[in-house]
Amino acid sequence: MDAGGLQSKDQLLGQLKGIQRTIVAVILIFLLTAWFFSNKLTAALLGPLFKLSRLMRRVEENQLGVTFESRYQDEIAQVGFQFNRMMAEIKALIEDVRKNEEGKRHAEIRALTAQMEPHFLYNTLNTIYCKSVMEENEDVNEMILSLSQMFQLGLGGGRDLIPLEDELLHVQQYCAIQQKCYEDLFDYRVFIEDEEVMKVPIPKILLQPVVENCIQHGFADRRSGGVITVSITLEQTLLHIAVEDNGKGMDAAKVEQGMAGREYSKKGYALVNIRHRLQLYYGDAARMELSGEAGKGSRTDLWIPLSPLREEGGSYGLPADQSS
Repeated sequence: MDAGGLQSKDQLLGQLKGIQRTIVAVILIFLLTAWFFSNKLTAALLGPLFKLSRLMRRVEENQLGVTFESRYQDEIAQVGFQFNRMMAEIKALIEDVRKNEEGKRHAEIRALTAQMEPHFLYNTLNTIYCKSVMEENEDVNEMILSLSQMFQLGLGGGRDLIPLEDELLHVQQYCAIQQKCYEDLFDYRVFIEDEEVMKVPIPKILLQPVVENCIQHGFADRRSGGVITVSITLEQTLLHIAVEDNGKGMDAAKVEQGMAGREYSKKGYALVNIRHRLQLYYGDAARMELSGEAGKGSRTDLWIPLSPLREEGGSYGLPADQSS
C-alpha cells in the first residue's frame, strides 16, 4: 500500500482502542455523576421519611416528647406536621387520664380515711354520756377537750397528709380518751430516734387504727398492765414506724391470709384499710408487716418513703398544691 494515503492496520486499531477507552471513561463519569445526583435526590426525598420513621421508633419506646421539624412545606413535611398534632393529642389524652386517675385515687383515699372514724366516735360519745350520767364531770370535760383536739388534728385543714408530729398528737389524744374509758388498762409510750422526722408528712389517721387494735384486741382479756410502744426511726430513704403491744398477741400468718381472702374481722379490716391507703399513696415503695405470738404481744411495722412518688411534680403521691 501507499504509505502516503493509507494507515497501517496497527495504527487504525490503536486509534479505535483510544476511542473505546474515551467512551468507557465518559460512560463511567456519567454513571458516577448519575449515582451521585441520585443519592442526593434520594436523600432529599427520603430523608424526611427516615427521620419520621426514627421518631416513630422513639415513640414506641415511650419517648413522647419527640417533634418533627422541617423547613419545607412539601407532602412529606405535611405528614410530619400531622404526626406532631397526633402526638400533641396523645399527650393531652394521657394528661386527662392521669388527672382522672389522680382524682379517683384521692376520692378513694378520702373514702378509706372516713371509714376509720365513725365507730370510734360512737363509742366515745357513749362513754361521755355514761360518765355524765354518773356525774364524773372532770373526766367528761377532759374527754370532750381531747375529742375536739383529736378531730381538729384529724381533719388536718382538709389535707390528706399531715406532719408526723400532728399524727402523733392525734394518737396521743385518742389514747387520752381511751384511758378515761379503760382506766389503768394501758400506758402509751413514744420513742423517736431523730426529732427531724417530726416534720415528715404521712397520711393522716394512719397510726390511730393500729393503736386501736392494740387496745380493743390485744388487751381484750386484760384489766391492767398493758403497754403500747411506738418507735420511730430512719432507715435510709424510709421512715420506719413500729407499733408494739404486750397483749395477747396474734397469729400474723392467719391475719395476713384473712386480709388476702377478704375474710377479716374488724381488726383485719383496719389493717387492710391502712395497707390499701399506703398502696394508693406510695405504690410498692411503702409496706406494712405484721408479727406476733400468742401471749407475747403483737407488732405492726410501717415503712413510708421520704421522697416524692407517683407523678412528677407531686409529693408523696399528691399534687404540689395538696402536699403542703
